[in-house]
Amino acid sequence: MAYPHAIRLRGPWQFEPLARSILASDGQIVELSDDLPPPGRSTVPSDWGATLGTNFRGRVAYRRSFNPPALDPHERLWLVVEGADAQGTVWLNGVQVGQVLGRAGSGTFDITRLVGPRNEIVLEIDLSADDAPPRPGREHLPGGPIGEVRLEVRSERFVDQLALWSCGEADDPHLAIRGSILGERAETSLAVVVGACDHELVYLETGWHKRFEATFPAPGLPVWTPDSPATVPVEIKLLESGSSVWRQSLETGFRPAPASADSLRLEAILSERDYADFDRNGTAIVQQVPATWVASVCPSLAHHPCIVAWSRTNRFVSPRFKLTFGRPWV
Repeated sequence: MAYPHAIRLRGPWQFEPLARSILASDGQIVELSDDLPPPGRSTVPSDWGATLGTNFRGRVAYRRSFNPPALDPHERLWLVVEGADAQGTVWLNGVQVGQVLGRAGSGTFDITRLVGPRNEIVLEIDLSADDAPPRPGREHLPGGPIGEVRLEVRSERFVDQLALWSCGEADDPHLAIRGSILGERAETSLAVVVGACDHELVYLETGWHKRFEATFPAPGLPVWTPDSPATVPVEIKLLESGSSVWRQSLETGFRPAPASADSLRLEAILSERDYADFDRNGTAIVQQVPATWVASVCPSLAHHPCIVAWSRTNRFVSPRFKLTFGRPWV
């Protein structure tokens, strides 16, 4: 099996409003549990605009049952929740496993020891009447489980916080990669291998619970421009004693295009599919990123050549943020 093996949990989900949030005359946020909209069914990802109305604010529980896949001794089962607006608490079989804070606050939880023959996930989504916490690009929109929810069968070791981006010059393109090896302790030899354009580009020996980073030539990497939006798949593998235990393929290209007046300034953090469409269509993006989201958002989007610059919500940019994954802050 290729790891991670994803099992998407798109529907049907049952939803039930738990409380309505209102702004009282004294400026306080008050929760009311009477006269709530009826429960119903929904798909995930989505917001609750079509079912509860665009103006509903409060707490809503989304539930879904699943049967677990059979696992080999070296395999683990993870639950991935890619975003909740404005924030969410994740439960499995009555046990709280973690929280998801905003669209960029993807949560990953090892649920191997919690699953049984029948299982229930509950996502309790909370959006208060004052639209807090910050919701860049979604201000005044309905809340809900707006990110994908899936199970992932993983091996005992895997790559986390992966970032891939282009650098160098168009006639001498390079790629840079960064990530960490997480999972259970291992004394075996581990290596990260990167390949593209029918070439092995780099072989990095690493170890358990270590961070790796490298820059290397990428001959044949196409140049991406808005007029000619070319990309190629880059495959990243984690090898353990010579055998692949994790892999991921990311589409990317060399991105020489600077931000211009034609660049689309994007306030919201969108889905991976949206950025892939921008890559294919040649849409240059200046991505706005709140300061508190830089560490989570920028690595996950670094491989998309459509992103030509980052933008902060304030005017001051500290020196350490002058260039992030090859893009300037504007």
